[in-house]
Amino acid sequence: MVQELSIRTKKMTSVNISNGTVVLTLTSPRSKVRICDENGNHVARPLSENITSNHLIEWMITNDELIQLIRQKFTNDEITTLISELEQINISLRDSQYYSRAAQKEQLDKRIGDFLIYKYEEIFYSFEKVINETLRVRITFKMGDFTLVAHMFVLIKIDSPNIELTNSNGEINLSECLGSRAKCKWSPDNNMIKEIAKALAHSSENHKKDIIHLLNNLISA
Repeated sequence: MVQELSIRTKKMTSVNISNGTVVLTLTSPRSKVRICDENGNHVARPLSENITSNHLIEWMITNDELIQLIRQKFTNDEITTLISELEQINISLRDSQYYSRAAQKEQLDKRIGDFLIYKYEEIFYSFEKVINETLRVRITFKMGDFTLVAHMFVLIKIDSPNIELTNSNGEINLSECLGSRAKCKWSPDNNMIKEIAKALAHSSENHKKDIIHLLNNLISA
């Protein structure tokens, strides 16, 4: 029996992976699992705001979570094939001209008392791959301690037929709010997981090597 993996935040478990099924908690606006619109704006009160079919479940996925899914779902032969496919990737998003994040400052012709008013706009880029009509991957580079760091997200359409939405009262009706203890249960097939792995491996050459290293460890374990 595969041991259950719980990824804990400060006060709650937002991601739980067991037997190839992912359970995502949808109740927090500040966890690694959030609800967002098509433009990436996060829902501030996911329990009480109206959610429509245009919203997305945004899961900030880690390598450990990806590898856990693969370990639970893939045979050694399938892992070997995936490694071979990853090794053939020769695109590094980090090396592109869009690997940048910068602020622009504009002084407005306005004052409040003795204060001048400035407008700041941050220019950055995201890289998105559509896996199917309900699933895609987004990679965005955000500032870390010293350099830009890749943040990787799996985006699931909240009205996807491949997921099950529940709350404390049972099944969620999207014409209403999500409600307390709202969760998403998702059992991705092997092809979905493979496409997610391949998308994440495009982040950078080093990231691709890290995933391959973890996959090789699965085979040798």
